[in-house]
Amino acid sequence: MTIDEIREEIATIDAGIVDLIKRRQSLAGMMAHEKVKAGRPPVDPAQREQVISRAVDRAVEAGIDPTGVREIFNRLVVMSEDKQRGCMGDGNLP
Repeated sequence: MTIDEIREEIATIDAGIVDLIKRRQSLAGMMAHEKVKAGRPPVDPAQREQVISRAVDRAVEAGIDPTGVREIFNRLVVMSEDKQRGCMGDGNLP
């Protein structure tokens, strides 16, 4: 592959990652509504750790940097928590 072809493939993957983040955020909004019905708070520290641990374990299995994956998933979880807070009326997100 040429440099341009590799960059094109990376751009395609990046677009897919953004689409997956959008889908994850949509599910976080749905989760917020379910948590409201169940009387639960938007943040669940045990669930947060489970999500991040699962991602780190998967990174190790895949042979990629688990520290970097931990950082990415920390940010994804914070985004989801912010989305849930916003949907629950405790934030500034739609």
